[in-house]
Amino acid sequence: MDRTRTEPREGGVAGSFGVGQDAHMPAHPAGHVPETAKRPVRMRTRWLGVVARVVRNAAVAVLVMAAVPVGIVALNGHRLWTSSQWGRNTNEKVSRAELMRPFTLPRDPSITPMQAGLAFNALIPERAGPSFPVLPVPARVVPDWQTATLPSDMFLGARPDQFRGPSSRTILDAVARGFTAQEMAYLRSVATSPVWKEFDLVARAPAVDFIGGRFKIPFGPAATAEQLPIPSFKTTKELAYASASRAAYYMATGQRDSAETVLRSTVSFGFALIDNGTTLIDELIGAAIVGIGRDALERFYFIEHDAQFARTGTVLPDGLSRFLIATHDPRAGRPAGASSNPVEYPLRVDPVTSITADQLRQRLLARIADPATHRGERFESLRILSMSSCSNVRDLLLGPRSDVTDAIRLARQNLARFPSERALIDLVGQPPDLRFPNVPTDPITGLATSAATVGGVVLHNPRLAACTRLVRAYGRF
Repeated sequence: MDRTRTEPREGGVAGSFGVGQDAHMPAHPAGHVPETAKRPVRMRTRWLGVVARVVRNAAVAVLVMAAVPVGIVALNGHRLWTSSQWGRNTNEKVSRAELMRPFTLPRDPSITPMQAGLAFNALIPERAGPSFPVLPVPARVVPDWQTATLPSDMFLGARPDQFRGPSSRTILDAVARGFTAQEMAYLRSVATSPVWKEFDLVARAPAVDFIGGRFKIPFGPAATAEQLPIPSFKTTKELAYASASRAAYYMATGQRDSAETVLRSTVSFGFALIDNGTTLIDELIGAAIVGIGRDALERFYFIEHDAQFARTGTVLPDGLSRFLIATHDPRAGRPAGASSNPVEYPLRVDPVTSITADQLRQRLLARIADPATHRGERFESLRILSMSSCSNVRDLLLGPRSDVTDAIRLARQNLARFPSERALIDLVGQPPDLRFPNVPTDPITGLATSAATVGGVVLHNPRLAACTRLVRAYGRF
């Protein structure tokens, strides 16, 4: 009998009745893991390697970026100290001015520091910034000599040289030649100008709050010490020049004592800036004003000496004689208006020459703590010292040292006299990243700052970017 032959089906086709595909494979030995099971492990290992490489590369990149500010500070951070110092010329001007201190007017204890500060504010044009709102001035007087041009036929022997009015160098000598009615009217308007009320008030004040008399305290939240508006010292110097014309009017009307008082008031006004200023510029302008008053006062004494000697054959009191001897050789004639002083004065602070950064640091600390040092120099030293974290790698990475923070704290107690000065020291003591956020940059500085910014963000050290900008701006290489 014929039987139908059934062919065996392929394992993959037989289904539940056939033989599975694995039936054709040898049996796995005990403990063997199939390749399909190893794939997830290999994939995880591969991804972990990628992440590790990314983290490693990122760490290397951060270190490289952090190395940029470290290298800049290591190479040029010391220049922040030396480039910010003042030397022989500055100290000579202040030392020369100090010789005139005996010729200041007596101080009036009834004048408060704020009254004197407000009076000074009334003398200068308003300068304000968004973070430094100024106090209002009821009436700011603008003297005629600041706007009017002196006619060409007036004061032919004392034509303007330093400002619009008659020359402070020769106007006193012109008194002996006499003045026309028109010239006397001009001198009278100068001598009676309302500005002298505020000027003399500042000159006679025992202390002056220059900051509190100009700005509202506290300062704005975005204020920095470097943004503090500088007063118009051109205006104050013009007042000193005009005071010689004021004195000439009193001399021409026979009021010799008033003329001397006027010129001594100019000297006193200059010392008000030297003794109460909060910047080195205050001190320098004060010394310049003292110099203007000194030249005019010296000329006044010579004129009076000649007149008195001609009348009585006597000389001036001993104090004035010593002044004349110290500033002028009577045997060698001096042209009217000459103002060079032949006496050499020792420097109160040695000029910066061949001095290490650590020595300069110690000098700044000593100067800040020295009550005999002028206040403008102490404030300026404090400003420079507060940038010390950008001057070396150690402070860049770890922050300012304790001697710096202690100096700022003690200055707030001992140097500052008024709330306004304490507020200013608070600004000076701010870290560089708060004080110098917008230092102008060139392309190279921009690239370096970008790298330093990334490193600073990762390392939580904002000094990296701030010091990069600062050192590049003040210590170019």
